[in-house]
Amino acid sequence: MFVEVVSSAVAFGEMVSSNVAQFGLLLWKNWLLQKRRVVMTTFQIIIPVLFAALLLVIRLLVKSKFEPLPTIHDSFEASTSFPPNLTLPVPANLGVNATGIPWMIVYSTSTSQVVNRIGRNIARMLKAIPRGMTLFSCISNVH
Repeated sequence: MFVEVVSSAVAFGEMVSSNVAQFGLLLWKNWLLQKRRVVMTTFQIIIPVLFAALLLVIRLLVKSKFEPLPTIHDSFEASTSFPPNLTLPVPANLGVNATGIPWMIVYSTSTSQVVNRIGRNIARMLKAIPRGMTLFSCISNVH
């Protein structure tokens, strides 16, 4: 039993030294690649330093003001209907009253029944017309 423990410890030690050797070779390869691309390596070092310096300069230039009390907004009721002041944009040459036109919910249909059901349910809740569009129907409508 002692021999098995020793042999497994030796195997583990060889595996660790093998991983360390692989890591060392990887670092050496990375160093050679970085050394060959001096301009790219320089940009990879300088650009983050410049952005950090820019953020520090902006932070020093902006005057901050401490607000001791938090801003608290009033609560409101969530509604499933559109507000009355929200109207559809209608071209002037149609001469149609914008408030009489029903809303249309356009969503991307997929093979998933869940997506289609969600689109139809949202349209029903908002009293709108559901319209599922596929990518090909959108492309054909562009021309």
